[in-house]
Amino acid sequence: MALGLAFSFGLMGVINMAHGELIMVGAYCAYVCQNVFAALDGGSASGAYFVVALLVAFAVAAAIGLLLEALVIRRLYGRPLDTLLATWGVGLMLQQLARSIFGAPNV
Repeated sequence: MALGLAFSFGLMGVINMAHGELIMVGAYCAYVCQNVFAALDGGSASGAYFVVALLVAFAVAAAIGLLLEALVIRRLYGRPLDTLLATWGVGLMLQQLARSIFGAPNV
């Protein structure tokens, strides 16, 4: 996680306060993949979902990150305080979206 923050600030000059929420998105993708595989194979102890969950989590988090960069961050390069506030707001929205979809208790 720290390496991702160092890359985003070091290369782009962006303080990304939504970085943890993008990791949360990947974790919820793995949770959904686990539930889908459990429903498909009848709950057997197959660990094959793990490989699929890694690929899905990476793809979904990368897509959200690209969308965030294209819609929000690209307009704010060179203004670190503005990127901090904008990505903090996006992080709050992602947290509330996860609460709305999966409920308040963490899964």
